Amino acid sequence: MGMKFVRKVSLFFFFAFSIQLFAQAPAAQAPAEQPPIANDRPAGSLAIFEASGGYVFMSMTSPSTSRVNFNGVDGNALLHFTPRWGATLDLTFARSGILPGTNHSDNVFSALIGPVYYIKDSGKTGVFVHALIGTAWVDSAVPLSPTSEFKGYETRFSYAFGGGVERTLSGPFSFRVTGDYQRTSFVNPLLALEGQNNLRVTTSLVYRFGNRWSR
Repeated sequence: MGMKFVRKVSLFFFFAFSIQLFAQAPAAQAPAEQPPIANDRPAGSLAIFEASGGYVFMSMTSPSTSRVNFNGVDGNALLHFTPRWGATLDLTFARSGILPGTNHSDNVFSALIGPVYYIKDSGKTGVFVHALIGTAWVDSAVPLSPTSEFKGYETRFSYAFGGGVERTLSGPFSFRVTGDYQRTSFVNPLLALEGQNNLRVTTSLVYRFGNRWSR
């Protein structure tokens, strides 16, 4: 009795599935007309995520000298929401040589996040601007007298704004150049907190997860 019931149920679902399958067989249709593209960029699928890494050069104001030059590395992650808008996370670490009047070198680490807008994004070239906020850790020193210095670090609010250009190389790889003004903070010889005006230039290799040139 039990096996007969199982067979009946199995046959019932088999026929029900067969009828449903034939009912859903697609009829031949003419290909749908593609909607017009909003700009001169070829159609495709927008890359959801991009990651990059590269070299950063930074020039910073300092109480001990007019400018201090830094060299370091930069890592960046970009998430697209629309073909024009996205959000980026930028991590930078840079180091200087020995500061004049001290026996200490500067180190800067910053973590910033903010929106990105592509002014131009057609063919293989993109031009973008961004505005970022976050925090910066500055490990530095200032001379207090000819024979003494103050060494320490400050972790303070930081912001940056700028833009850049990127160019597709081959497949998912692109090359990006970015220029920014960044504001950080450290103390002066009076041990009072003082803002620092920094200029930084980043060159990086970008890897795109997906086809950027589609909608």
